[in-house]
Amino acid sequence: MGNEAPGHCGLPAPREDELQCTARDENEVVERMNDALQPGTARADLRCECGDPACHEFLTLSHAEYEAVRDYGSHFLITLNHENPENAAVLSENARFAVIDVVAGDERHRVLERNPRHAWVDITDGSAQ
Repeated sequence: MGNEAPGHCGLPAPREDELQCTARDENEVVERMNDALQPGTARADLRCECGDPACHEFLTLSHAEYEAVRDYGSHFLITLNHENPENAAVLSENARFAVIDVVAGDERHRVLERNPRHAWVDITDGSAQ
């Protein structure tokens, strides 16, 4: 999962954090639809947010499980063993999914800036992003 390999039509390949944020954005839409379902209706599965462009895994979470992941802008839900130890730490896992925290400096800042749920405060000057 590197940034150097060319993507489609010779354009730079998307960074891993960009792909993670895109999957998170898509999951936010799916979860809003899940939340509007009638009780007893099957929930739609969510995409793995690992950032690997070749990953097509889906996860089943309850609303409470999903909301717990979204409490932190640098946390992502992934299929077991889909973490990249170069930029993320596994926080928890169960038989169905794992939760990672993006800890690498630049990637962490980018995923926090793109968090759709919270304003991010820049520690260096205290301003909201």
